[in-house]
Amino acid sequence: MAKNKVRNNWRQVKGNWYYRLMVWNGKRQHEWTIPFKTKDKKFANNQYQKFLKPHIADIKSGVIQKFQLKALLPWLNKEKTSEIVELSLERVIPDYLTYKESKLRAKSVKRDSASLNQLCEFVGYSKPVAELTYLDIEGSKGLIQHLLSKGYRNNGINVTLRHLKAFFTWLHKKEQVLDKTIEFDMLPKGEQEYYIDEYQIQAIHNYIDDDSNGIDSFFKRCFIFYEFTGVRALEPFIGEMYGDWLYVDASKSKGKNLRKIHLSKDLKAILMEMHAFRDEYVAMDSTEPNERACERISKTLLKIRRAINFNTNRKITLKSFRHHYGITRVYTTGNIFQVAMEMGHKNVTTTQEYLRFQADEIKDHFPSLIPIIENMENMQKNAIRGTKIRGTIYSNDNKLPSSFGGLSSRLP
Repeated sequence: MAKNKVRNNWRQVKGNWYYRLMVWNGKRQHEWTIPFKTKDKKFANNQYQKFLKPHIADIKSGVIQKFQLKALLPWLNKEKTSEIVELSLERVIPDYLTYKESKLRAKSVKRDSASLNQLCEFVGYSKPVAELTYLDIEGSKGLIQHLLSKGYRNNGINVTLRHLKAFFTWLHKKEQVLDKTIEFDMLPKGEQEYYIDEYQIQAIHNYIDDDSNGIDSFFKRCFIFYEFTGVRALEPFIGEMYGDWLYVDASKSKGKNLRKIHLSKDLKAILMEMHAFRDEYVAMDSTEPNERACERISKTLLKIRRAINFNTNRKITLKSFRHHYGITRVYTTGNIFQVAMEMGHKNVTTTQEYLRFQADEIKDHFPSLIPIIENMENMQKNAIRGTKIRGTIYSNDNKLPSSFGGLSSRLP
């Protein structure tokens, strides 16, 4: 292992020269190590005298930020320039989107871009990044109030805020443009996406079956596909069918992992019909045919939902069928790890969300699951019966102590 040679503020690592500085960041002193990208000490010193030394005082006091060194020291930037630049939103956002493209699918990056455009249109594209504060977001004259005044809803604004939080974190941790990330609160949640229950699904089917409503039965089959596969809204269109499986390439899937969804004979037939529907947009030279086909199905569901006027504050979307599938599979398989794999969840804690509902709620909304839930409850009763509980023997003539809560009311 090569030894590091330290001479005053100079340090030599594997032959290359670095200069060490203690810099004030507003709270404490911390060390910067500036590379000179040369093994020639004389050349490194000449570069130091010419480019770095004149700015040492400003660097130590924090007037010059670390990200500005790339522009100040010509060997650290592609343009080979030596001038202090003030990074604006319009200069840094393209780099951020390029970074995100390597990690996320195109749809997510597109939403990042849209959120950042909202910010730029409000504060100005030339706004220096270092001048951004939480007041630009949640102040009385900030972005949030601006979006609310334009009629945006809380849930939509929160989507924008989540993307901005990720952007500010990148500026702080990756680029070190900000000393700390910009913190702000999310808005209270409005109408929430939720599972669709069995009665609602049947109501949708009945509505479509009524020819007077003018809804093609194709859409009923689409909803059946979403119900029995648990796929994400776009996956039927961005995936390819091979044998009895729908494959969604890792580059297109949400979690950047290959998705495999098993298909029955009937589901394969529906998928082929959905692909033919998508190809109609291809034939029309439509941009983003996958998105257009998915949007048409989604809007049809919205139209039906409004016509039926479900007496609920739960938001029903194509994703609601995915939640329906998750709940059904958790109960029918009894294997949460299998369900996590089927749904493409990276972490089983996401799948565990389907266990947060009370058994009585599930029985009310999923009558097909009643036998499974009641069987679980009977097993529980049989396990308790005959055991000692606080000095008593439980039998049909005894009730459990009140500390057992609602459990005693369900036992004979």
